[in-house]
Amino acid sequence: MARARLAAIRGFGAAGMTGLLSAGLIFAGVASAAAAAAPAGAEPAFAAFDRTRELGRISPHLPLYVVYGPQSPEAKYQLSFKYRLFSAPGDGDLRGVYFGYTQRGLWDAGAPSSPFFDTSYMPELFWASLSPSESYAAGGGAHWLGYHAGVQHESNGKDGAASRSLNTAYARPIVMFGDLGGWNLVLAPKIFAYFGSLEDNPLIADYRGYVEWTAVFGKKDDLSFSVLGRTGRRFNRGGLEVGVTHPVRIPAAGFASFAMLQWFEGYGESMLSYDRRSSAIRIGLAFVR
Repeated sequence: MARARLAAIRGFGAAGMTGLLSAGLIFAGVASAAAAAAPAGAEPAFAAFDRTRELGRISPHLPLYVVYGPQSPEAKYQLSFKYRLFSAPGDGDLRGVYFGYTQRGLWDAGAPSSPFFDTSYMPELFWASLSPSESYAAGGGAHWLGYHAGVQHESNGKDGAASRSLNTAYARPIVMFGDLGGWNLVLAPKIFAYFGSLEDNPLIADYRGYVEWTAVFGKKDDLSFSVLGRTGRRFNRGGLEVGVTHPVRIPAAGFASFAMLQWFEGYGESMLSYDRRSSAIRIGLAFVR
């Protein structure tokens, strides 16, 4: 069980996401990480299952979900996984090096021919240093869980005037507050800097800024609330994504599932329209939150 909880926190990434946190963060299993020190059965809400025991070196990374709503583009999905590059005995600290890949798409399902409006492809290479503080075992209060640091490329795979791409270097500290076996709050801001060319989207820093604020409040096998926010460079052109998830049982399915409600308001839900304001409410299913 201790190994399972430590594996779960490594699945955190920002997300937000969701982007959420993600509809659950992102991060989705972050706080359950600090494993060995935690009392038996005391796990935060969004690490309700072992993500890596059967998958070995490949495992979920950010939240995985499909949601649908009345606004165009109606459908939104996110797929995300990570691969531990070094796992053989004796590799030591290199076990913290991961390749991650996330794909997030907006699908205009109600339009003629149902085209995809925009898709972001996000490969990354990151280091996960997850060393929970001794306070974790005591329960309550604040607990340092560790950090992620890495580099990420994001592009929408288009050319010409519709092309969007950027590169960032980031660090994400992870802190938890609350009762290990009850309600708890995880804060995991993603602080980043741009490098390389931004010629496809020269004003994107005005809308994304330099910090992605992520928080998840939840309880194991219960509700989870996630918030992912960007303020923009001057705190006037940001975006806010809020997710609510609750476990649901699907008798025919042999995997975890969660009913999900997601609301987005502001700029930058997609790379293509990063400088246009939008609002959307969607519902659906999450498989990792």
